[in-house]
Amino acid sequence: SSSSTKAQYCCFTYNDGVRAYQQKSAKWHWLDRELSSNMAGETGAVYIYKGAMFAMNYVRPRSFTSQAHEFVQEHYQNEMSHLQYFQSIVSDGKYTSLLPLWRMAGWTLGFVPTVVGGSEALYVTVHAVESFVEEHYQDQIQPLRQQGNSNELLRLLEHCCEDEVHHKNDAKEKLLTSSGSSDGDTTETQILNAWWVQPWSLIVRQGSIIA
Repeated sequence: SSSSTKAQYCCFTYNDGVRAYQQKSAKWHWLDRELSSNMAGETGAVYIYKGAMFAMNYVRPRSFTSQAHEFVQEHYQNEMSHLQYFQSIVSDGKYTSLLPLWRMAGWTLGFVPTVVGGSEALYVTVHAVESFVEEHYQDQIQPLRQQGNSNELLRLLEHCCEDEVHHKNDAKEKLLTSSGSSDGDTTETQILNAWWVQPWSLIVRQGSIIA
């Protein structure tokens, strides 16, 4: 029986294994699910900024400071680089079928707050989203650190997580600046405890968890 087994698999090459893995019918490893989720999340993030840019440029073109425009452009470029990273390592067969929904949801999440609440609402939205994303990346980073056998992937995830933490902190800083905390008119506590900030943050966070 051992000879028949050898005969059966003697011509099964590495490329055959790659092709078998890439088939849509192939079973998914937990990392497949996580990386597919990352790509979907980064897609949503890109479209958050696309929605915000549309609102800023075409719906309320004279309502935003240069700081707000720079915030959106910088974060958009950064999220695009993240998306390209994951597109390069996630095979087509491991893409989620819900990417169109992620694009629509992300665009809406960027567009609506920006139109209704201006840059302050956008900053609160980004802070809430990135708070969840940071936890999501850490849920992947910790097991990989323990396993110790995926160092390149671990470095990529750590890099992306660090960027998301920067986005979160930058959004908070811009919120405080645009709301008057820097000039002493309004305290940080007053801004973060405004009647709409916590409820909206909770809605965004719960939506991110469900997605």
